Amino acid sequence: MKSLKISNYVLYGLIGISVVILLLFMFVGFDNVYEENPKYNDPKMTDLLLVWMYVLVAVTAILSVVSVVMSIKNNNGSDVKGVAGKTGIIAVAALIISLVLGGIVGAADHEDLIINNKAFEHAQHGLDYMLTNVSIVSAGLLGLVAVVVTVISMFMQSKK
Repeated sequence: MKSLKISNYVLYGLIGISVVILLLFMFVGFDNVYEENPKYNDPKMTDLLLVWMYVLVAVTAILSVVSVVMSIKNNNGSDVKGVAGKTGIIAVAALIISLVLGGIVGAADHEDLIINNKAFEHAQHGLDYMLTNVSIVSAGLLGLVAVVVTVISMFMQSKK
């Protein structure tokens, strides 16, 4: 019970910090004009927002690995029957499939990326471009899987 309270406080803290950083991004220098092209904005807090996202992604990845290791360690041969016992395998399989599909989409995309009226050719920034495509496609697919699993879980809980 104590760990549940601690995790709730950590969650509320992370949400609070995220809201403050988002508000700083939106209201402090958001309408700063981009010097090279005045049609675009150059928000002052973009670096802060990106660093916070990197921190959240890194912490999530570390906690995911720790969670998998702890669940394997604590599984004393007491297998849960059915799909509930296979959630770890299903999650890892979904991650691998989404990364592979992201790689396929990234490899098939040969269009130039245009940022602030500058073309970034695929050949010049191949690895960055590929990793970006993999990340975007993987995040989209995993988000879709999360929504589907949540809806299915809601219907299964309502039948009990």
